[in-house]
Amino acid sequence: MKKKPGKNIVTILIVFLLFVVLDYVNILNLIGLNFTNLNMDVVGILFDAVIVLILYVISFYYIENKQNEKDANARDTAEALMKKTYQECWENVMLLDNKAMIRKYIIPKMDGDKPNSENMVVNNLQILPFSSFDVVMELAVNGHIGKKNLDDYLEIKKEYQSVVGLKITFYDLVEPKTEEQSAMLLYIEQRDKELKRKLEELR
Repeated sequence: MKKKPGKNIVTILIVFLLFVVLDYVNILNLIGLNFTNLNMDVVGILFDAVIVLILYVISFYYIENKQNEKDANARDTAEALMKKTYQECWENVMLLDNKAMIRKYIIPKMDGDKPNSENMVVNNLQILPFSSFDVVMELAVNGHIGKKNLDDYLEIKKEYQSVVGLKITFYDLVEPKTEEQSAMLLYIEQRDKELKRKLEELR
């Protein structure tokens, strides 16, 4: 547990104030402790010092609490953005199971002579769920995302974009006729299944 540096200061202040009060009202002498009443000038100086210390402690806790609130809000924001991304990825990979939809709405808009990265419809499917990528990276750099969560996020991004490209490119590979086609279909199905499993855990 993180030790709060102001705790010892508060304890010292309480003990000091208690001693000053007891000595001033002469209780210490009454119980057999022979202390001379404190000089009022000394008390004034010490009192000013105590006030400065109290203001320091109050300022410290105020700033610390504000920072803790900001850190909590940043972590909540990061979690919300990543969960939104995973949900969109999940919906898209499920949508791409519909080969008739791919044939009707995606393939006609693709240029077969261009890679997927240059086909807008494919590129949008791959990129749009990660529209908050820069914000997530900034939150990660500032320490608001743990290493495991960041690793999961980056791995999902890479795998999702790859699987989307594969499912669209080989949408018509339904009944393989060669060993190579069978191997490719199995490869796509395994990656698609693993991606869905991971997204189901995270979303």
